[in-house]
Amino acid sequence: MTDQEPPGDRPPRQEGAAKRGKYSKGLARRQQIIDEVLAVYVRLGFEGTSLRAVAEAIGVTHPVLKHHFGTREQLFLEVLQEYDRRFLDSADEDDGSFVDLIQRSTEHSMRVPGLMALLNSMVAHALEAGNDRSRAHFSQRYADLRGKIQALLEEGRAAGSVRSDIPLDEAASLVLAVADGLSTQWLLDEGADLKSGLLLLERLLQPPGGGTPAP
Repeated sequence: MTDQEPPGDRPPRQEGAAKRGKYSKGLARRQQIIDEVLAVYVRLGFEGTSLRAVAEAIGVTHPVLKHHFGTREQLFLEVLQEYDRRFLDSADEDDGSFVDLIQRSTEHSMRVPGLMALLNSMVAHALEAGNDRSRAHFSQRYADLRGKIQALLEEGRAAGSVRSDIPLDEAASLVLAVADGLSTQWLLDEGADLKSGLLLLERLLQPPGGGTPAP
């Protein structure tokens, strides 16, 4: 006799469970990092928020942060993608007008200190030579937003609240440009009234002498 159990009596090895547990911990750590980055950004600004500074601030090693994100650019993009996802998850099925959509998006960003400033900083970063990943990200993001706004304008036109003599793809680009410009003004001066500007644009897009009355 031996002290060894017959092979059939041995409990199955839990390699899959161990891997899943490790993967879950990795995801949790990744999410923790994303949630903490903006606090560091608010304190240190765009230039000061290096991977090393983020790692020190949230209590992880620099190699761990590089393992999860690779570069500061990728870290910032993933932070922005996460907050975009949270906004979409919280959005109502009925989007309302383009003013409602942009106002909700702006309010979502304003509730998180540093989010709108990081967004604007990364758009500027995408315009610099060599930042191809950021350029691709924002090119796609703007395309998606233009498509969403155009769909809302098409719904408005069908309801009689958007004029019929303008190209809606160009109108969607104009709406997005106004929203970006007003949000930049708000970052510089919190007294800037973003919603009033959007409501004025909405009135300008209404049919002459008709459309939904402005509030």
